[in-house]
Amino acid sequence: MENKTNAAMLGMLTAAVASWDSYDKDTQRRLRNLRDDTDDALSAIKAYQSRGEQIRGRLPLPMDAQLGLALVNPSTATPEIIPTTTKLTRPAFDEESVQDLSFPPRTGTYDGSGKVSELGEMTRTFVALCLQETRAFIEGLAQEKSPSQAGLLQVNRVARSLVATVSQLNLSTAQYQTAWQKLFSGLLPNTPTTDPHAGTPTIGTPNGANNVASVAFISGNTKTDRAMRIRVQAGVGNVSAQTDVVTITFASEWKDQVGNPVVPAIICSQGAYASVSTSTAFTLQLGNVIGGGNAQDFSIIVSGGSSANSN
Repeated sequence: MENKTNAAMLGMLTAAVASWDSYDKDTQRRLRNLRDDTDDALSAIKAYQSRGEQIRGRLPLPMDAQLGLALVNPSTATPEIIPTTTKLTRPAFDEESVQDLSFPPRTGTYDGSGKVSELGEMTRTFVALCLQETRAFIEGLAQEKSPSQAGLLQVNRVARSLVATVSQLNLSTAQYQTAWQKLFSGLLPNTPTTDPHAGTPTIGTPNGANNVASVAFISGNTKTDRAMRIRVQAGVGNVSAQTDVVTITFASEWKDQVGNPVVPAIICSQGAYASVSTSTAFTLQLGNVIGGGNAQDFSIIVSGGSSANSN
């Protein structure tokens, strides 16, 4: 009876061993497959990380550009009972923002996980590219049809010459605005032009110490910055030559085409002349004496030259 029991138990053990061996082999096979899949996945990840676009994307300058685009990306409003919107604040770009530009561009500062702690120059540039006027200007450069090779050369030349010219100037923003307005206002049809020197100059206080009783414009004659007729009246005593008679201030300051002050040329009749002249005024002196109680008329012509403002 015991032998039969032992034999039965031995049979059960043999079956269990065979079953365990089969299970173990299956488990080992699954583990090998899992290791193979893991190795394949790691190889794929390493291959992906070593691709050129991935390496270039982790360089500071491309990351700066991506950050600039991300900053102007509209924020999605969180669903609420009462809808809310998130409005981006438009950044301001002034003259100071371009004075520290460099080449190569200064990059931002990133940690090992790609988080930024300091913005780079390209971030600011890409934010500027997203502004409406920047995009409108760039799109305006695009033509309906591609220019010819000769046309492309002209486009390149005008851009290069423009930068070469203005980079050598030292004008203020207001002076550039004046130049642009002068350039384009002349292209408008039926646009009346105004002469800033069509106004009436101001005659100052006569030099009474030199016996000048009065200085006045002659009625019925021209009296502008460009041309005027005046009458100098002597007092009891003579008005000596080569001494100050009066200072006359122009209605508008004389300037050149880009807004720089210029001193005009002044021509007087009867030997009179401008002893001191500036862009805003001049002082009149006489070449000949005016006797006491007498008066003398003078014609005065003022010219700022071909480059002076005329409208």
